[in-house]
Amino acid sequence: MKLTIEGPDNHDFLQSIINGEYVSLKDWLGAKLFVGSAYDKYLETKKATKEVTE
Repeated sequence: MKLTIEGPDNHDFLQSIINGEYVSLKDWLGAKLFVGSAYDKYLETKKATKEVTE
């Protein structure tokens, strides 16, 4: 399974995940978690939206 995290660079957030601690995205504003190919689809949608608004 592929997990992708997008957001501000935060060492504490990543360390919590690595240590297997409970992590709530509510506590880390601006962080997004994508599972599997969802990140690729997110980027495609973001690119398409940008092209339409330009």
